[in-house]
Parts: sequence; structure tokens; C-alpha cells
Amino acid sequence: MLDSIGKSIQDFVLSVGYPGLFLLIVLESTMVPVPSLLVMPFAGYLAAQGEFSLPIILAINSAGALTGSLLSYWFGAAGGKPLLLRYGKWVLIRPKDLDKTEAYFASGKGRYTVIVARFLPVIRHIISIPAGIARMPLRSFMVQTFIGASLWGGGLMIVGHQLGSRQAEIMAQVKKYDLAVAVVIVLAIVAIGVRFVVRRRREAASGPSKP
Repeated sequence: MLDSIGKSIQDFVLSVGYPGLFLLIVLESTMVPVPSLLVMPFAGYLAAQGEFSLPIILAINSAGALTGSLLSYWFGAAGGKPLLLRYGKWVLIRPKDLDKTEAYFASGKGRYTVIVARFLPVIRHIISIPAGIARMPLRSFMVQTFIGASLWGGGLMIVGHQLGSRQAEIMAQVKKYDLAVAVVIVLAIVAIGVRFVVRRRREAASGPSKP
């Protein structure tokens, strides 16, 4: 399956060029699971073949990641909190959880989370939404996103440039480990959710008795 996805991505980039690369990076920075591990290394490989330019690729990566992240940020800022206040209980999110998230980003720690999130599977696709809900200062969000995306995408680009024609094969194998990490993260989230439900039921069961 990864091979077919990788082939489709390569064909798309080859046929559309820089605009196609920009679109893929924008989508990758939203909740669309476009695998950057299969996009940027291939772009680096094309640069090694003289078809792309490394500086232009890096600029497109940074601009695309910033665009996609801002879309997610504005989604969170514009309607994410009301939606979660209304429907959050169905995904185990309580109003006080949102308050804690807002306080976390307001404390200044959120900017480090945004940078680190660019290197984590699953998390890098969604981190901009809670940042928007928490109204993380836009300038700080943009700077941290730009730095994190440039480091991540630029590193992948250089890897693809150096690996040459073997980049697709090698990065497909790396993507398997990326998926494994994603599975671990999802399982951890599920475990936290189960623990949350159990704790809430225990609290309800041990609530104050009627006089």
C-alpha cells in the first residue's frame, strides 16, 4: 500500500511540479494524512537530478506548512472551542480540559509543543487546532511553526538529495516505523480515554450521598 501511495505522490509531483508540491505540503499540515516522509525526500531527489531547486523546495515547504497550519489554527480559533464545548463529551473532552489547554499555551510552553509536534506522526497534523482554540499568540505560533516545519521538511529534503534514486525505497521503510509510532500514540490516547472514563464512573459512584 505504501508503495502505491508513494508512486501516486511521485507521479503527482512530477506532473504538476512546484504547485503540486505546495498543495501536498499544505494538506500535510492540516488533518489530511499526506506522508511528508514520501513527499520531501522525493523533491530532494528531483533537485539532485536538476529538475527542482533546493532553495525553492525549502521555501515551498515552509510556505505550504505555514499556510496549512494557519488554516487549522483559524479553524480552532473560529469554531473549535464552541464545537468542543457542545460535543466534546463524546470524545472525552470536558470544559476544564479546554481551560487547561488554554492556560498551557498562554504560559508560553505551547510554542515548544508546536516545534516538537512537527517531528511526531499524527500530532503534527492536528497540533495547530488546539493552538488555535487556546488562542496562542499568532506571531509566536507562526514563528514556531515556520521553524519546526523548515527543520523537518528541510532535513527530509537533504536526505532525499543525498540518497538519490534509493530515497523512495528507504523512506518507504522509514514510513513503516513512522506508522508504528503513530499506532503507539493512538493506543496511548485510547488508554488515556479509557482511564478517564473509568475515573469518571468511580467519581460518580462515590459521589456525596443524599441526606
